Amino acid sequence: MAEAPADHEVTRLIAAWREGDEGAREALVERVYANVRAIAAQSLRQMPGATLSATDLAHEALIRLLGSDAAWSDRRHFFHVAAQATRQILVDAARQRLASKRGGGAEKVELDAALGVAANDGDAELVRIDDALRDLQQSDARRAQMIELVYFGGLSRIEVAQALQVSEGTVDRDLRLARAWLRAALEA
Repeated sequence: MAEAPADHEVTRLIAAWREGDEGAREALVERVYANVRAIAAQSLRQMPGATLSATDLAHEALIRLLGSDAAWSDRRHFFHVAAQATRQILVDAARQRLASKRGGGAEKVELDAALGVAANDGDAELVRIDDALRDLQQSDARRAQMIELVYFGGLSRIEVAQALQVSEGTVDRDLRLARAWLRAALEA
């Protein structure tokens, strides 16, 4: 599958940075920032109740990506890792909020306020989804990757097909099966 010119440029910058060109690192950040921010915004739309802004989430994801020792092979790999970083940041933030709700830094609150916190428990749901995705990863890595790319990476089914080098029909089928598996896992 041939890369578009913009895709080729990202792949070229990744290779140049890997070879030690710090200028390529800066150019890579400039080239991918809008995409990483779009991934962050899409992830936040899927996770109501998240306390991070898309900009903060994108910055944190880029910091993790650029600070890691990952050797991305191309643009697709880079954006897949960006989706994983975004997911992990959201899950880590949810786990922190859940820990603080269980008494970390406890303070007195009115009963109505406490009920409002309990009713908006998207953090627990996000942690459950993350745990279920980890289980799915063990049994079917490609389907877990598809869910991650769609829901945390904001990719369309066409982009997922291109990223994983499968047909759109395979994406449709695998996403249906993965969603059913996740629904069953979350209901159990």
